Amino acid sequence: MRRMRQGLQCLVLLCLAAGSVLSGAAHAETVVWRKTPIALELVVGVEQLLILPSNAEVGLPPALTNPNVFRTLVTGGAAYWTALEPFDTQRVQLRLESGEFLLFDVSARTLKQPPATVDTLQVVLAGSETFLGEPGLNAGGPLPGEANLFELLRYAAQSIYAPQRLIAPLPGVKKVPVGLAGNQGRLYDAGRHPLVIQPYQAWSAGDFFVTAFVVTNEASHPVALDNRKVMHTPNAHRTGVDPHFIASAFYTRSLPGRNTGTTGDNRTTLFVVTDRPIRNVIRGAGQ
Repeated sequence: MRRMRQGLQCLVLLCLAAGSVLSGAAHAETVVWRKTPIALELVVGVEQLLILPSNAEVGLPPALTNPNVFRTLVTGGAAYWTALEPFDTQRVQLRLESGEFLLFDVSARTLKQPPATVDTLQVVLAGSETFLGEPGLNAGGPLPGEANLFELLRYAAQSIYAPQRLIAPLPGVKKVPVGLAGNQGRLYDAGRHPLVIQPYQAWSAGDFFVTAFVVTNEASHPVALDNRKVMHTPNAHRTGVDPHFIASAFYTRSLPGRNTGTTGDNRTTLFVVTDRPIRNVIRGAGQ
């Protein structure tokens, strides 16, 4: 059981990392995969972010397997590509979880004054159920089945941090009442730190519930957050971990003091995953 929970903790962090990608994707170009290779020109030294229809495996041509030429990471439904040297057009393939392949004709050039960032590229499948969530572009209706834990967590993080137009509807996910109010500061290290933890939003899918808490550092000094100190319920016996707790993670692990000069810098989000509504777990009613 302990090993399974540790694995789920890693899954939560991976999901939130995927969500954090979208928090910076204020500008995105959308391309529809229609069985024709997608042309993509990289700028040397500038990371290109691609939002994919699902997680994928990457297949590289020999010329791009050299890590000194091309760097790639594909995880959580996003791909990060960086060219470290200029190169001519090369065919890169991505194999989606469905087994379908996406093909990219990738090249790279050097600019004298490269931009700090480039627009995110969102790839959607032709006839998919959504096109960046824009009205009037629903082509196929919702997909069958329910969202899994990974998808639910990613959706929760996107709902808080991503632009609304980048949030695709997810089958089986629904927003639910939190059922809690007030400062739940004892959830972190039994309240030994000057943190205000306010219930914010909650979602459910199948047997999973994800609750987002806004965490504010009220101290003048920074606080390093340790997920192991999340107690999950003040009323739990012995270890402080309720049997209905599954996993938890902070969106960021370090909070500046409240006097940083920038409003909101001293805040982050805590995501708690349970197998029933959080109000039952917190109040000790879910035994």
